[in-house]
Amino acid sequence: MTPDFVLPVDTVARESLRWIDKPAYNRVFVAGQETGVLGQVTRTGTAGDVLAPMVVDALITQAAAARQRGIAILSDTGRQIEVTLRLPVLPETGIIEPGAFVAYQDGGVARLGIVRSTRVEAGLPEVWQTLGVQSHA
Repeated sequence: MTPDFVLPVDTVARESLRWIDKPAYNRVFVAGQETGVLGQVTRTGTAGDVLAPMVVDALITQAAAARQRGIAILSDTGRQIEVTLRLPVLPETGIIEPGAFVAYQDGGVARLGIVRSTRVEAGLPEVWQTLGVQSHA
């Protein structure tokens, strides 16, 4: 995936770090409630041997809906990291909004993550933003 922003190494400060270990599911069954479809979504390249709890939802009425719901469930698995990054509001980035993908340096490791929260602090002469970024380890 191509990031929306590449954060300059020399301007970003990491304020906090939290590791999250979630089950490494690689298959899920998604079904409509009373009518609809039953979908099986398996992570590509895996045996599909670690099942997530089945999801039943009245809105799962088409195969595409089952596939998208399954992808969302399997995307939120495995080891993840939540990082708080503080940087000035730069002319090339502006205020980075939640939902944007950012590339940043975490020590000696290059990471790609999604911005989950943004906080802006305005003071003279600079404006700072603090980003809550989630990525997979």
